[in-house]
Amino acid sequence: MMKIQRLTTEEMAHFKEQGYVIKRGLLDPELMAQARAALWAGAPAPLQRDDPKTWIGPFAETSDDPNSVRNGFTWKYRAPGSDLWMKQLLPLNPSVQAIAEQLLGVGTLQPPERLRGIYCMLPEGDRPAQPYHFHIDQHPFHLGVVAYIDDVVPNGGGFSVWPGTHRIFYPLFETQHTFTPKPEAQALLKEIDGQPHVDCHGKDDDVVFWHHRLAHSAGHNRSRTI
Repeated sequence: MMKIQRLTTEEMAHFKEQGYVIKRGLLDPELMAQARAALWAGAPAPLQRDDPKTWIGPFAETSDDPNSVRNGFTWKYRAPGSDLWMKQLLPLNPSVQAIAEQLLGVGTLQPPERLRGIYCMLPEGDRPAQPYHFHIDQHPFHLGVVAYIDDVVPNGGGFSVWPGTHRIFYPLFETQHTFTPKPEAQALLKEIDGQPHVDCHGKDDDVVFWHHRLAHSAGHNRSRTI
């Protein structure tokens, strides 16, 4: 059984100030392997697990299949999102639960119904480097959690954040969760969009905890891996 981890005082302070924190070594190796196997079992043509040349994007066709959304270089594989083993991998993971309660309060967590899925950014190959643009989520939640089930190298399509923006944007919305920006928010949205971001690259079993008003985006994958 894996030891339950929690945030240190310094990590809690980092989350409060920067809006995110990365915790390493939280996930079950067997469940990560199961997730990788499920991803490749659901891979659309022409992606082949043993042939990296087939991974280069973009997808030739888009797909609105709710279980396997594909558009450009983005693949959102949602089919296993409600499976018990997927929930055990992340939201029911004892360390993830313990850290979430540190941030939100003991007894505040709701039983998870599903995960968003397994998301991938295809390698961009020889495509010219593209600028980064953030977004702020519009659905009701308090704490975002992103986990890596495989290594993600720098500029490898990992999760990207704009540190500290949660403190800027939280008071600039009419409601706590929905996307209802006040008039004065528009100029700041454009201004901050051009500021540097942090690429949260890392190893398999790294987990990123982030505030729901933090500006973020998926990274561009300039590597040769998924």
